[in-house]
Amino acid sequence: MNKKVTITALVLGSMLCACEKPGQTANTNQVNLSPEKLMSASATSVSSVLQEVNPNIIVGAAINSNKFSITAYKDLAELHYNSVTAENDMKMNSLNPSKYTWDFGILGNGIEEKNEKIPNLAKDHGEKRIHGHALVWHRALPNWVKDVETNTAVGARADTLNAIMKRHIDKTVGFYSNYYKGGNPALPLLKSWDVVNEAYYDDGTLRGNVNLDAQGNDIGSIWKRYMGEIYIEKAFRYARLAARANQNWKLKLFYNDYGHEYSTAKLNAIYNKVMELKPMREGGDPIINGVGLQMHIRYNTPLASIKAAIQKMKETGLLVHIAELDISLLGANETSVPSADLANRRNLQKSLYYNVAKAYQEIVPIDQRWGITLWNIGDADSAWGLNAEATLFDTAYGQKLNFWNFRDGLNLQLTP
Repeated sequence: MNKKVTITALVLGSMLCACEKPGQTANTNQVNLSPEKLMSASATSVSSVLQEVNPNIIVGAAINSNKFSITAYKDLAELHYNSVTAENDMKMNSLNPSKYTWDFGILGNGIEEKNEKIPNLAKDHGEKRIHGHALVWHRALPNWVKDVETNTAVGARADTLNAIMKRHIDKTVGFYSNYYKGGNPALPLLKSWDVVNEAYYDDGTLRGNVNLDAQGNDIGSIWKRYMGEIYIEKAFRYARLAARANQNWKLKLFYNDYGHEYSTAKLNAIYNKVMELKPMREGGDPIINGVGLQMHIRYNTPLASIKAAIQKMKETGLLVHIAELDISLLGANETSVPSADLANRRNLQKSLYYNVAKAYQEIVPIDQRWGITLWNIGDADSAWGLNAEATLFDTAYGQKLNFWNFRDGLNLQLTP
């Protein structure tokens, strides 16, 4: 793959928006450059490798080890991103499948096991940063944890779940603090964890009581149901204590959720919770360092709402991570895009990829940036489904206009 794309003067008239590609319509945010700036800029070269574009923004991807048999998928994961998040392999049901049993994939049998594929990719291809996802969540629970609700006396469930949570965090944080290291001196490549994931409903209330969705899955939280709201604080305290016990002094701990951009009630609830946690310490170290905005958005999500969400999280003073970015062409309750509106939606989508990258730079100071992580590689891998066309790469892993617009947004090199 050609790693460098030289931007010529013909294209640089729109350098501060997305670079034009054949057949692409002009971006409505186009800015004209003076002849002097055009001459200067024409000599510059902008990398077509995402991780090389902006030294002040780590660019990550959530990846799925089940896709590693697809050469193009793995090649793109290795090439474009300097941070990786395991889409599923570091969730509790994968790492802690049965009581007192953890499966980190290292069996010493010479065969690369499932749960070591993503850490190995990080270690072997540029010592990429690993972002852990996720320690405590109401979903992706192994059955033996869910069974606490039926095989444990009501009065003992809180203590039982507390012990399960602490043991899982101790073991998991400890493992990744001691394995998969890079640099000199060698330090853990897993540098951050989503400690608690999606604790709030869209109305700003905490998940708790049993709440079955249309598929029969409980979208309430067993942790809150029996431990109370303090489970969130406890999870962060246990994570910090585990990091300290393993001399992992620099580990960053995040609260992660979705919906900041469409629910003011949820945005405020998350803000209030992280501000409550912010002054808390274990051994002198803060128990929370950052907040993740998942940013699973749609082609018509208002940019003003996205900016307001990023601004609110920036005001916490904590690290800000756009943690799961993708942009769907589908409207609410749609399963396919009306053919008459497809071109228009694609234009809005690619502009939004540019503008999210731009907004992140405009709002978040460099010392608060944990980066932008995209949720999976290509459209064939997206949780939104094929018709959403939600990613930077098409179903054959070719670069879409979304790729170039996002790249050019990163290349703005802005600071607040």
